[in-house]
Amino acid sequence: MRLRRIALFTLAFVTSIGLIWIFTPPLIIPPKKPAGAVFVYVLNLGLHSELVLPHSQGGLILYAYGDWNYFALNQQKLSDGLAALLIPTQGTIGKRKFRNIDHLQQIAVEKNANLLSLRVAESQAIELAKSLEERFMRNISTRIENTQTGLTLVQDDQDYTILSNSNHELVAWLEELGCQVKGFVMLSNFRVKQNIPNYHNYNS
Repeated sequence: MRLRRIALFTLAFVTSIGLIWIFTPPLIIPPKKPAGAVFVYVLNLGLHSELVLPHSQGGLILYAYGDWNYFALNQQKLSDGLAALLIPTQGTIGKRKFRNIDHLQQIAVEKNANLLSLRVAESQAIELAKSLEERFMRNISTRIENTQTGLTLVQDDQDYTILSNSNHELVAWLEELGCQVKGFVMLSNFRVKQNIPNYHNYNS
């Protein structure tokens, strides 16, 4: 009986620690002294996260990754959600242009999204934006406009899976910007170490 109580206590303790670890927001650690620093933004939408970079022609450009049927085509029945979670499905990459930070903040408020700011090296932000644009253009023949999200989307060469979802993709993009991400990544509940207030201009 005593061994059973110990086993149950141990199981409960390990489960509690596991749940705390899973639901503790992952921490984004920006580079300490980025060269020619520019602002980039992470848009937390609950289950989904998106990255906003400076645009080469002015303004800002948002990139997002997701499941083609669920995210691009708005096929969001239970069966579509389960398929996106449980089996590899067609991935999609989408983008959207913003005039300035005020426009981005307006959309964040409308979507009840949490907007995070961080500073990275300008050269890395430019290189990532170029890489994502090339990736987007690779399947431009599949382009669609999603009026619900305001995104233009194309099919992606990468499959969407539960272990390669929008938030995992965001982490990969952040790492290309010289950031570290610590913690369990599944939901869009990121936070930033020494976060920069959202009202700063992205190119200040």
